[in-house]
Amino acid sequence: MINEPIIHPIKGRILIEELDESEALLILTSVGNLGAVKVRFLIHHFGSALQALLATPEEISKFAGFGSKILTSWARWPIDESWKRNLLLVAKCGVTLLPYTSQHYPKRLLEIADAPVLLYVKGTLIPADQRSIAIIGTRQASIYGLEMAKKFASELTAFGFTIVSGLARGVDTAAHQGALERGRTLAVIGSGLADIYPGENRALAERLSGQGALISEFPMETPPDRQNFPQRNRIVSGITLGTLLIEAPLKSGAMITMEKGIEQGRSLFALPGRIDNDNFRGNHHLIKKGKALLVETGAEIAAYLDGLFGDFHPLPTAAKPASSIIPLDKEEERVLRCFPSQELSVEEIFAFAKISISALNVLLMKLVLKGYLKEFPGKVYKKIGIANNG
Repeated sequence: MINEPIIHPIKGRILIEELDESEALLILTSVGNLGAVKVRFLIHHFGSALQALLATPEEISKFAGFGSKILTSWARWPIDESWKRNLLLVAKCGVTLLPYTSQHYPKRLLEIADAPVLLYVKGTLIPADQRSIAIIGTRQASIYGLEMAKKFASELTAFGFTIVSGLARGVDTAAHQGALERGRTLAVIGSGLADIYPGENRALAERLSGQGALISEFPMETPPDRQNFPQRNRIVSGITLGTLLIEAPLKSGAMITMEKGIEQGRSLFALPGRIDNDNFRGNHHLIKKGKALLVETGAEIAAYLDGLFGDFHPLPTAAKPASSIIPLDKEEERVLRCFPSQELSVEEIFAFAKISISALNVLLMKLVLKGYLKEFPGKVYKKIGIANNG
């Protein structure tokens, strides 16, 4: 039996032979009950995804492990509409199909046993992305965690790293934002590229695709199902040299990513945190067990990987001229010097400021405008500059 000609959603009516290899692989991955291992087997046996598609159900039935469910799906794929819609969305959204056989497929990802056979990529992957590190953590991050994610992402891009994360709320979002300040970032998502999740990160995703890439192994319309995210995590760790854990409880998606990194033989790093905060239980567990290195700066990570993978040279950054430092009056300097390193609510500041609440609000606004404090939602403040009036 020979498969009938199919309707190609982009090129019109063509023969199967006119599909390119990546399109053929997309169809193979859409065949029900046909997993990545069997897809690889078929490509190895027939020489290409395209040649595999030309096989009849009778030929497929001769292979061990290809039971009735697969044979039923194999007979139906030529008339299945889902892969046609998928291809149409690939073209409409400007997405590139990247088969595992492509020379452009991330080399480090090929090292893991369960590497995806097909990646959907919006944006660009470049050779420099081989020098990458993942920054991950909880969606319910503290202000400290969000600040550290941005800080480390910015520092590491200055050392020539591409930052990889998962576009989730919390630490992932902050890591992408920090990386975009001066470098490249890749987002590996747990849904299709036509269904960006969470919705509030769609603008970030669009910006990111112009300064890096969005990556998924799922068909374009795949919704953000819970089971997709642990599967996504193996790519986040597998595509990188190592993973930095900013903040995560013991049971979390971030810890699954760290465990995947251990299985893949990747370098792991973790920040220390407060011992009374459950959000840092995962960090402290990995550090105590010797599975992750405690780090305090991006330079420490660069120095460690420098010894393993070659030279990492920071990109030049302009020093802030002394004339740009805005002077403080005595009252502003007094209050600022009383600030600890952690964030404080306005009520906590009022306790040591010893001025009226109205005067304090004015003073805090001035310190924010001068760049010495950062204000967070809920009137929470953190010191980001040091008073220096000479």
